[in-house]
This record gives sequence, structure tokens and C-alpha cells, in this order.
Amino acid sequence: MTIQTGICLGAKTLALTTGATIMINDQKRTRSAVRRDHAGDYVLTSLVAFGVTVFLTRAFLQLTGFPQIGNSVLHIAHALWGGLLLFVAVLLPLAYANHWAIRASALLSGIGIGLFIDEVGKFITQTNDYFFPPALSLIYGFFLLIVLVYLHFRRPQQTDPRTAMYHAFEGLQAALDGNLDREEAARIEARLAIAKQSDRDEIVSLAAAVNTYLQQEKRHLLPAEPGFRKRIATRVDALGLRLGRRMHRTIISVLLILWLILVIGFIAVLVQGDANLESQVVQWRGVLVGIQLVIGGLMIVAVLAWLTRKENLGLRFAVGGFLLSLVALQTLYFYLSQFSAITATLLQLTIVLILLAYRRWYLADSRDSV
Repeated sequence: MTIQTGICLGAKTLALTTGATIMINDQKRTRSAVRRDHAGDYVLTSLVAFGVTVFLTRAFLQLTGFPQIGNSVLHIAHALWGGLLLFVAVLLPLAYANHWAIRASALLSGIGIGLFIDEVGKFITQTNDYFFPPALSLIYGFFLLIVLVYLHFRRPQQTDPRTAMYHAFEGLQAALDGNLDREEAARIEARLAIAKQSDRDEIVSLAAAVNTYLQQEKRHLLPAEPGFRKRIATRVDALGLRLGRRMHRTIISVLLILWLILVIGFIAVLVQGDANLESQVVQWRGVLVGIQLVIGGLMIVAVLAWLTRKENLGLRFAVGGFLLSLVALQTLYFYLSQFSAITATLLQLTIVLILLAYRRWYLADSRDSV
């Protein structure tokens, strides 16, 4: 009797083990990358921190006469502080699972990169030359590369059930921290609806369980409070509404015409070969004239289209002209003019933001005839 019982128990155990093995084997392992929710915001935080850090570092050093920390033997370069901040930025998300760890990592990584790459001239020259002319062009080029990375992660993506479940779990961290609001709960519900369409039973079961929890907690949730960026965006939109479309359009008209005049004037100075031009500018005169001619052509079309009320067309050519200037022309100017090129760069970025704001406020649903 005992032997028969043992045989039966062994058979049952074997059957259960075999069934579990088959179930595990039926699950397809996947290692495909899942974009983190709010990835674009984190990259933008790092990007802005990087740009501001380089600007403030260079401005501070120039205003204070390039002081050094150390003695006759030691020199504590700010690249070391950048490396330290980068280490902390990497360590935080490795050690902590909170949302604040990701946000802090994004901020510290940008500051760390800025402090580190500001001394790139020392790393690429035999004489450790901080003032090596191409250094700022390399820094600016790296900044533009991060902009491309940001634009990639800013684009909306097609969310599959697996990704939706990842993002739902990320959102649930707010519930664990006691600050889940109605807006975030609605975002999680939308993701759960996608997750329920999965062909994997475990994802469907998880989504259903989480959705049940949300339905029970909904009545206890607080209204969403706008974050810092949303408050700034709201204030900017309110300012735009007070400004009005007519005044906004007048400002753009003046800016485009003035910028076209500046481009034409600079081309004339380069072609005439003014004796006051620096030797480096003279060496690159042909390249500068070529780029400025293309930009000038784009701006002429932009001004004509804008003044004839073809606003979408005018904005497209104007933004294209400024982007070409920011990418090609300003990269060269950072080599030729060093830190002074930052003024023109910031001015052009400001104008681009003004143009994009007009398109977002007034032309989102309109189409110009070409």
C-alpha cells in the first residue's frame, strides 16, 4: 500500500513538474528594448543642463580671469567634478527605484557632461590647450547630437501591450509614493486597455488586476497639480493670448526682415573682403559666403510667403533657414569666434521658438495654398 501511494505521488509530482516546464517553455523570452515612459523629458532635462553648464562655466571663467584650484603641483580641473557628477548620475538609478532617482540622474548627467566636455581642448591637444579653437565647435556639435537624440525620443511611438504594461508599472510608482492623481490614473488605465489586447495570458491577467485596483482607488485620488514645466507653458500661452495674433505676426515680420538684411549685409562684407576681417574668417570666406547665400535664399522665400499671407509656407522656410544657420553656420562660428558666437546662437534659438509658437497657437489646423 505504501509503495503504491509513493508511486502515485511520484507520478503526480512528475506530471506537475512536466506541466510547469512546458508552461515555462511556452513563454517566449524577449529582450527587445522598451522606451522608458517620459524618456523625452529626461533627455531634455539632461540637454538643457548640459548647455547651461557649459555657458555658465565659460562665462564664469572669463569673468574671473580663469582661476585654478590647486598649487604648484596639483590642478583640480572642473572635468574631475564633471566625472564625479556623472558617477553619481549613473549610481542613482542603479541603487534606487524611485522616480526622483531618474530625474536627478538626468539633471546630474547633463551638468557632469557639461563640466567634463568643457575641457575637451585639453584632451585632444599635446599641449593641453583649453583654448584650442576647434574645441567649442566640438562641444556645440555634441550638443546638436544630443538634440537629435532628444528629437528621436520625443517622437510618439506605437505602444504594444508589453510596452504599455511596462509604462503602467512605472506609473504605479506614484501610488506607492502616495501621490497618484486622477490624471496619472487615467494614463495608466489607457495603457492597461492596450495591455489587455496582448496574446500573452500573464499580461492580460496583470492588466486586469491592476485595473481592478485603480477602479477601487479612483474615488480617493486627488486632482492633478500641474508641474513646473506645465505651469511655465501655461504662462507662456497666456502671454501669447494677451499679445494677440496681429501683434505676434508684426513681431515676426520685423524679425524676418531684419534678419534678411543682416544676412545680405554680411554676404556683402565677405564678398568685398573688408580689411578688418580676421585672418581665419578670410580663410573660410568661400564657405561662409556659400552657406549664407543658401540661408539668404531661404529667408527671401520666407519673407515673401509671410508677407503674402502664406504663413505656413513662410514659417517652414524661415525655420529651415534658421536651422541651417544653427547647424552649419554657428558650428563654424564657434571655431572662428569662440565663445562670442553664443550670442547669435541664443538669438536665433529665441526667434525659432517665436516662430514655432505662432504655428502652434494659430496654424495648427490651417493649410496654406502653395
